[in-house]
Amino acid sequence: MKYPKDLVGLQFGRLTVISQAPNDRPYRVSLWNCQCVCGNSRVVQRSALVCGVQVSCGCFMRMRVKETHTSHGLHRHSAYGTWKAMIARCYNPDSKDFKDYGGRGIQVCDEWRDIAGFVAGMGTKEKGQSIDRLDENGDYEPGNCRWTDALGQGQHKRNNAIVARLGSQKHIAGVWREAGIKESTFYNRLNAGMTPDEAASLPVRKHNATAVIDGEERTLVEWAKIAGVDSATMRNRVKAGIVGRALLAPPRSRKISA
Repeated sequence: MKYPKDLVGLQFGRLTVISQAPNDRPYRVSLWNCQCVCGNSRVVQRSALVCGVQVSCGCFMRMRVKETHTSHGLHRHSAYGTWKAMIARCYNPDSKDFKDYGGRGIQVCDEWRDIAGFVAGMGTKEKGQSIDRLDENGDYEPGNCRWTDALGQGQHKRNNAIVARLGSQKHIAGVWREAGIKESTFYNRLNAGMTPDEAASLPVRKHNATAVIDGEERTLVEWAKIAGVDSATMRNRVKAGIVGRALLAPPRSRKISA
């Protein structure tokens, strides 16, 4: 394209020519005062303008460098951390979760390997949510993923058992949540031989941890008195996974050195 001798008013990329600038340089060149869309001013040679070498005050190049390093501008998006972790567990053998995902053949669809595509497909992640695959053996792809809370995630874990509760089949994690009791209390009751219905229906004593022995539930303080041990010992036994009548083992006698 042939440009007129006077460039005032013409736009080249992000630059608009305002006026011709005096040339105090030791060589003869045509210089022009330009205003960039970002607000900065810059003196640019005519040849750089008409040939497309100079298209901004420098802000365009800085923007391109930033895009090259971030590639998406979505590193502050609520879904970015989830996307990054998803890619790592599927494709990074050094990830602690790789064996359960990439090691099992779980992949991320081509569209979602780019954060922009992932955000477009999944939308905004709300506080407390995480990504959940409806088919636990399927890939991360549209139609198989959703944002869900901890309860939804728990119901799709591979190690989550299905139990009978009030005549229907339910995920075990959902049973104790619906019953409004602690997970530890529920599992202690199951370990003591109760059925899921019994474990979820028995009232919970407030303010005190309990244990079930031979079908009877008492507080740990009460069981400690029966066993002849202090309450700290009883709590330690429960933490160690001891259940049933083994909790009532007599205290160990201390050896007295001569």
